[in-house]
Parts: sequence; structure tokens; C-alpha cells
Amino acid sequence: MNRKELEELAEKNWYLEDLYKALGQAKKTYKQTEKAQSITPNDKDNLHGILARKKSSEIAIIYNKSYGQTKNELSDRLYKYIRNLLRYDQSLDIESIDIPDRLAERGFKRDSSQERRETDRVWWRITIELDNPDNLQLQAIVKRLGSALEKPLIVQKIEQGSTLLAFESDRSEYDRIEELYRSGRLGELLKVTVSDLGQVPQSSLLIYLRQMYENLFGEGYQPVGLILTRGQRNRWRGQNPENLESVARAKQINFGANQSVNLTIELTPKDEEIDTKIWLHPSGDAVYLPVGLQITVLDEFGNPIPQLHKQTGSTDNAVLLTFSVEPGERFSIKLLLGEASVTETF
Repeated sequence: MNRKELEELAEKNWYLEDLYKALGQAKKTYKQTEKAQSITPNDKDNLHGILARKKSSEIAIIYNKSYGQTKNELSDRLYKYIRNLLRYDQSLDIESIDIPDRLAERGFKRDSSQERRETDRVWWRITIELDNPDNLQLQAIVKRLGSALEKPLIVQKIEQGSTLLAFESDRSEYDRIEELYRSGRLGELLKVTVSDLGQVPQSSLLIYLRQMYENLFGEGYQPVGLILTRGQRNRWRGQNPENLESVARAKQINFGANQSVNLTIELTPKDEEIDTKIWLHPSGDAVYLPVGLQITVLDEFGNPIPQLHKQTGSTDNAVLLTFSVEPGERFSIKLLLGEASVTETF
């Protein structure tokens, strides 16, 4: 195999321009400079060999160089940038890992069945060391994160423990956040300790659900952690074992006359169906739900489903309805309190 064949093979199987750019960013971080960086033509040649799973000695022969020269070029430059890109410690023996596989996991390898587009979406999550934050703290962090990208970000999920915030964004936006994280500036920007950042793999059904969510939840729906009070959020978590594939949204429903409730929808893909949980919690400082509040699930034709109907009493502090739907199946939730009626369609 010669130089041209190696380059053509790399162009065929990899998103080279994206990889060159990412390694340039890794080089910039490694050198701790604000000046834009790019990898050299020699680095690119050596990278093509690595992507073809060639050993250092084989790369040297292809480019008509001595083994020592090629070894030094890799050790002094490219391997350092790759460690940085993959977030490995610089002391790691980089040749002990499968570099092409690790780069493929990062999305740099072409999928022969479907070309990646510039608008590819990436699911990622950030771990912040802030135990049990309140709504205002979370909202402030999300706002600061959006400021870093100069566009609003919508939280897709909030997980317990060391708080994990999950987002969906363009790949370039994720790369920007990752650059800030690697440089140590992300924690300063968010004014909180950031202990981890990474992409989140998604099952095929979950990907379908994520795409569906864009149209499923209407105006006002936000992650549960931004709507429920801290106490409600803790009780809700206690009654809902953590499932990374679940997505929940909440919204405050107003009936007028200073009466309102928090409505939470949780969706979990399971086999060929989607398990659905509907929760009602008091809003604000209220301890109990309004007396006589009726909740009814309607089918896709707007007909009430008798077994999915409840009415609150004087000491109800939460109401739960559970059912399953098929992907794409529509349903509605009707809330009735006195003469006030609110219907939410999904």
C-alpha cells in the first residue's frame, strides 16, 4: 500500500476533516494556547496509517522514513493529541488501546449505510458536583451552559446522585462544550464543579422517542427537576427507580383563582411499547392537591378511558395513572376542576 492508497482509504472510511479539526483543538488544549492550531501534513500522513491499523514500522516503510523518525513523530506529536482528544492521561501507553475503535465510538468513522450530515445530533450529559440542587440553581446552570454556545439549551433529563444533566445538541456544539471541559474552563463558566462529560449511547427505540419528543411535548414542559419542588422531586425519585432510558417532563397547570398543579409525564421504552406514567403533584407551597380535581386519559379519538380516571380527595398529595401506548400512538390528558377544564394532547 502506498501513500495515495492509504489516504484514499482514510477518506473513504473516516470523516477526515472533522477528525483533523478535532485533533487541532486537542493540540491547542495540549499546548495550552489561545491561538488556533492544526495538525501538520506529517501528522495527517501518520494518522492515515493509524486509521488503517498499520504499525509504526509499517507506516515508516510506506512513507519511506526511518523507523526512529516515524516513532518520534508519533510520540512527540500525534499520540499526545490523540490522548487529549480521547481524554486519556498523557502517561498512558497509547499503543495499548485500539485507536480506530475509540475514534469510531466518537463518531469519526463513516457509516456506509447512511452518510452523516452536518446537522447530526449528539446526546450528551454533564455531571456536576451539586447534591440535590433546587430549581433556581439548576435553571442558572442551564442558562450559563447555553450562554457558552450563544443559544438556549433544553435539558432532556436530570438524574439523581451527583446531578447529571442530559442534553441534545449539534455535534459542533458538543465539541465546543468538550473543549471547555478539557481546558478546565467549563466549571468556572458554570460556577460549579464539573466531574464528567460524555456522550450518551441511545437504543434505536429511544432515538425514535427522542425525535418524537420534539413534537410530543408542547409549550411549558420542562425537565422534572425544574418544575417539581425539591421535596416532590425526592418523593418522585423514590417512587421511580432510575432508568436511563426514561424521559420525563413536567408542567404547571393553572386553573385560575390561584389554583394550580404540577403535571408530570414519564415515558419508558419497553419491548414494542412505551410505558407511560402520569403524575399530579401540588404546586407551590401547597401540601395537598385541590379537592375534587378529576384526571382522565383520552384515547387518540378523544374518548375517555374509564379505567384511567381518578378524582382527588381531601388528603391526596399525589395521583398516578399508568398505561402503555405504541410508538406514535396519540393520547390526551383531561383535567377538570369545578368549571375549569384543561386538556393536554400528546
